[in-house]
Amino acid sequence: MNVSPITEKIGAIVNDVDFSQLSDQQKQEVETTLAKHLVLYFPNQSLDRFQLSQLGHKFGPPFLHPLVDNGFDDCPDVLELRREPQAEAVFGGASWHADVSWLKPGGYISILHGKVVPSVGGDTCFTSSIAAFESLSDGMKTILRNLKAIHSYYGPGGEIDERYSAVYPVVRTNPITGVEGLFVNRMFVTQFEGMSVAESEPILEYLYRLLEEHRFSCRFRWEAGGVLMWDNRFTLHYPINDNRRELRVMIRTTCLES
Repeated sequence: MNVSPITEKIGAIVNDVDFSQLSDQQKQEVETTLAKHLVLYFPNQSLDRFQLSQLGHKFGPPFLHPLVDNGFDDCPDVLELRREPQAEAVFGGASWHADVSWLKPGGYISILHGKVVPSVGGDTCFTSSIAAFESLSDGMKTILRNLKAIHSYYGPGGEIDERYSAVYPVVRTNPITGVEGLFVNRMFVTQFEGMSVAESEPILEYLYRLLEEHRFSCRFRWEAGGVLMWDNRFTLHYPINDNRRELRVMIRTTCLES
């Protein structure tokens, strides 16, 4: 593989990989490279929904979304993320977040394949929760290592869906590299376990603002055929909805931790 980092903290472009015929050795190389760079962009791929599903299965059990109805009937672990011209928002684009942090086991790797992309705009941004955690003082790191956060899915009316909640340590360790990263996000975390929402809010807001600083982030420009792969445990992502004139179609699969 030809790996070109795009920032010191996060992100790389990977060439010379064909996902339609990924060997077991290449799969291991991809997973090791992902642990180092956290999000990888693979240009010039051509996968249908079945091939994307098979690719996801190589990395972990497939996630079947219990509440979203834009999966394919014949391939339910693959979602179509379609944004029609003049639509108000990109799917999942309300705020910085990690996919499926509200289940246990939760989201591990998400794989997003660009099928129809706008001529300009529509980029996807990522931030490294590892780099953000490393920037903290030793005292704050110690406090956070002793906290757990409640992650919950919100229903269409903004209410918490109690069926889909999970508790995770605020600081998690990457099992491949051994480094620590924050595991909180604006979209799904409601509070710290054992604390009220009001008590949790100041610390959470501080962490969110830290995670969203540009110095920990990268941004990918889409081309048709591109594939983005990221580790939801140590990144947050945000799709930029800055082109409402053109159709945008992606397909995505997410595998769970095993």
